[in-house]
Amino acid sequence: MIDERPAPDMGLRRVIRANVMTVLFEVVVPMVLFYGLRAAGVSQWWALMAGVLVAAPYVVWTVVRDRRLDLIAFVTLSVLVLSVVLGLLSDNPRTLAIREGWTAALGGLFGAWMLVSVVVGRPAQLTLGRTIAEVKRGAEGAAAWAARWDTDARFRRGLRVNTAVWGAALVASAVVHLVLVYTLPIDLISGVTTVVWFASLACLIAWHVWYIRKENLDA
Repeated sequence: MIDERPAPDMGLRRVIRANVMTVLFEVVVPMVLFYGLRAAGVSQWWALMAGVLVAAPYVVWTVVRDRRLDLIAFVTLSVLVLSVVLGLLSDNPRTLAIREGWTAALGGLFGAWMLVSVVVGRPAQLTLGRTIAEVKRGAEGAAAWAARWDTDARFRRGLRVNTAVWGAALVASAVVHLVLVYTLPIDLISGVTTVVWFASLACLIAWHVWYIRKENLDA
């Protein structure tokens, strides 16, 4: 009999594909639309508002498709609603830039939580890693991976270090992002913050992949 069960990494590939689509529709498309409209002579306010509104259909579609409102979708929708409300209350284009600042602040809060988890309880990467392991290996594989916490001192140290680095990087990124949002000229905010975000994330992921292989932490 042919085994028709999906390969272990199929779930992981679906997660990666979903994240890529999220970045595409919520970061890249709004940025391209903003600069395209500005090049066409559209005002900063309308170009920013268009970037906000173009992301909304994709977020709503993911909620309808999955039939649930997960944390990421909730945060994204809250940011979109906040942007629209503030945009309608003020004709100052800087007000719409709060979307960038709010998103950065949430990332910083998540990073702060990761730092706290290093010294209080178990590090966040244990929980996050178990979720990834379950996607890749199933419930039994995830349980076996997480069980190393109780028996492997190197595993515990590695997860603490990895969590601390992620937490510190997210907090630092949020601070830099907020400074850029509230000091840069309006027309530069979208491009500069996007480039900085992608560059920071690429460096962090490269370090993460190297470190988990070095310390044998791969979920």
